[in-house]
Amino acid sequence: MNVSIRTSGILQGTRGCPYCMSRNTKDSSWRNSTEKAGRFWLRPVRCRNCHKRFVRFRRVPLAVFAGLVFLGISSLVFITVQSAGSRIPSEHERKLAELDPRDAARIRAEAGSSPAQFEYAMLLSQGGTSEREDLVEAIRWFERAATQGHAEAQYELAQVYKLGRGTLQDYDAAARWFMEAARKGHVAAQYHMGRLHRIGEGVDLDLIRAYAWFNRAAALGHGAARGARDEIAASLKPEQVEVAQKLSRDLLSASATAPAASGPTADAFDSTDPETKAE
Repeated sequence: MNVSIRTSGILQGTRGCPYCMSRNTKDSSWRNSTEKAGRFWLRPVRCRNCHKRFVRFRRVPLAVFAGLVFLGISSLVFITVQSAGSRIPSEHERKLAELDPRDAARIRAEAGSSPAQFEYAMLLSQGGTSEREDLVEAIRWFERAATQGHAEAQYELAQVYKLGRGTLQDYDAAARWFMEAARKGHVAAQYHMGRLHRIGEGVDLDLIRAYAWFNRAAALGHGAARGARDEIAASLKPEQVEVAQKLSRDLLSASATAPAASGPTADAFDSTDPETKAE
């Protein structure tokens, strides 16, 4: 099932779950190296109540570093360990490490990297504030990353237009960005494409296409998609199911030739939707 990751309480310093506000949380782990990339300052957390995952700023590395300075052994930072992949941080990286995480994220985003742009957009959109300026700025960075083909940013941008948060609600734009992410194999986007075709929101009402997208997402472990697919199948004729299944295979071929999704989605603008709950 698809996992949602959000940034919790960055400006306010809260330790609660951004979904249900519970403080009953536990440390989680990165699912893969792509999800972890560029998130040195963040750590994954799971809520014990609603079971959703989100991220928080890491404080331990900063505390350890401060302790080393206090003990007068900060020179250890510059020791090069003779092992594979070891290296001394560049001057640029050291300067970034000294900055506030949000400022450092902005500088990385301005350098043009789509993962960095997406990360900065997430910090803005889930920074513990509802100020419209931050939301508008977050949308701008989501758009920059999305136009570079970043699947998670495309999904988040679709959610922005679907919910109309920080911008005008636009179902057509939402459908376009869901489609872009879905074609890259983004599971939650595939599920949403099924939902859109099922009700005709921003796309044609088409139960065969709805079945095909639900079938794709279900094959990748999305539980809600599996249930929705089976419900639609019960209302279709056998020959229609056959057509829908063929379309599912065609979608699989199309996804295989598109750039892979960059990892589990970061569901910054989604409402509290039990169908996107983590397993």
